Amino acid sequence: MQPLQGKFALITGAGRGIGAETAAKLTAAGARVLVNDLDEDAAQETAQQLDGAVAIAGDLTVPSVADDLIDAAIEQFGGLDIVVNNAGYIWHSAIHNMTDEQWDAMIDIHASAQFRVLRAYGRWLRDNANRDSHVRKVVNISSTMGIYGGATQLAYSAGKAAVVGITKSLAKEWGRFNVGVNAVAFGAIDTRLTSPYEKEPNISIVKGQPRKVGLSHEQIAGAKQASPFNRMGTTEDAANAIYLMCLPESDWITGQVLMATGGAQS
Repeated sequence: MQPLQGKFALITGAGRGIGAETAAKLTAAGARVLVNDLDEDAAQETAQQLDGAVAIAGDLTVPSVADDLIDAAIEQFGGLDIVVNNAGYIWHSAIHNMTDEQWDAMIDIHASAQFRVLRAYGRWLRDNANRDSHVRKVVNISSTMGIYGGATQLAYSAGKAAVVGITKSLAKEWGRFNVGVNAVAFGAIDTRLTSPYEKEPNISIVKGQPRKVGLSHEQIAGAKQASPFNRMGTTEDAANAIYLMCLPESDWITGQVLMATGGAQS
């Protein structure tokens, strides 16, 4: 039997990269997945490749979207067993160049969006969680930057550090609902956000605005050398770590931050 057979999962930021890989992993294990992404085309494309998946696009920085998303998941599936808070992006600069808009954007997508999704989920849990005995799972995505910090990554690091606080606090609050709440903090993962560039950073369009992304070849070499495996993580590596926290075998684990770094220590 597939280990997640009969489970229903919501994954935010699942149109591409780590989120899409996680959606495929959970589907292969038997779960039905609601794919959320800011980019509707990407969400639909991912969902169409997965048996039983449903795509719901939406900007999680809009306060009402989280409630709509949880309502849609309950309507589609009749319940919700797994929530993976993966949505996010990077917008780096040194503090003396950082604008209020930049700070607010990083806190909003990495901390406030997770809070809103979990608040909406919690309202459903109050009336439904104890009707059965199985442990539901929340997996919040953090980063090593939220643990160790990083130069020019103040706002991003603050948002990812907030994820750790959300995770540890909610684990204590939701034990009574039989919900395990954990986080996965990633090191360097090979995605479009870490794509290599020669002289100038690559550009990713977020909400119609260009954002600099990517790593220089020197940074990529350093990230590889920091791991005993001498490579960066893949999206499959990342999805596997999330998957571990969704399995029944992790039912007695809650309030923890899994460091999925390939052995890199900072």
